[in-house]
Amino acid sequence: MTSFFKNTTKISFFLIFLSLNTIFHGSLVSLCGIIKFLIPISKFHIVISKIAYWISGGYVLINNFLIKVFYDPEWDIQGLDNLSMNGTYLVMSNHLSLLDIPTLQRVFFQQIPFLRFFIKQQLIFVPFLGQALWALNFPSMKRYSKETLNKHPELRGKDLETTKSSCENLRGQPVTMLIYAEGTRFTPEKHRRTNSTYKNLLKPRAGGINTVLRSLGDELTSILNVTLVYPGHNSPSLFDFLLGRIPKVFIRIEALKLGENEVPSLETIKSTKGSLAVKNFLNHTWKAKDKIISKIHTEKSIAGTLN
Repeated sequence: MTSFFKNTTKISFFLIFLSLNTIFHGSLVSLCGIIKFLIPISKFHIVISKIAYWISGGYVLINNFLIKVFYDPEWDIQGLDNLSMNGTYLVMSNHLSLLDIPTLQRVFFQQIPFLRFFIKQQLIFVPFLGQALWALNFPSMKRYSKETLNKHPELRGKDLETTKSSCENLRGQPVTMLIYAEGTRFTPEKHRRTNSTYKNLLKPRAGGINTVLRSLGDELTSILNVTLVYPGHNSPSLFDFLLGRIPKVFIRIEALKLGENEVPSLETIKSTKGSLAVKNFLNHTWKAKDKIISKIHTEKSIAGTLN
């Protein structure tokens, strides 16, 4: 009974502080978005965006502090060498949980530029959230349903044009783009339904990564291939974390350069064979990633048995 009340109290306070942090910093970033909209001066937009990112950094910093104070999981991280806040990066990671983004924010905080990822264009019109995302220059993408494309075939390819245009707007500045190549979170049910050839992963998709590489490839510092593992969990939930069931997180980071080893060159990516080259690169990378995940799970399982 004592343990129950202790856990309930800890979870309650953690969620309260987390909510307050989100409301406080989220409101300030949203305000930046409103000011940015009201003053349509490009040089001023650069300044307000920097302020918005500074505020967002405070949000991540306090989140990291709360996680350490209330849960303090062990972090086993490899590959954070030679990174720069002034670089341009593409972070591609496997996707397991809602915990992935705060995990990656914690890992890369003050190591590389603030993580940005594609958002649905419709989110821009959501009150507060939309203004915050716009202030932070999150690139948008527009997706059409199969029904819409069947009725209006002229719209085919427009979604990629929107995505490409959003990426072009990020040129000339330090930026980090985060892409989950699998397109969705891993679950055993999705794994079975998609007939994935990998043990721990869903099949990667080349579209988003190909678009980013074509748009930002000439400015890219490196591709950061991230492998996330929560030992004992193949798809942990927020409740697993809140109940203290994730005592350790493994992160393996591999910096890749265009045109080296299995990574296609920018010239190849921009050619007619570019999409296939990126797809082959992802398949090769996912095979290696799958082995890393299996190895970590196995070693952790053996260590748990011995203990």
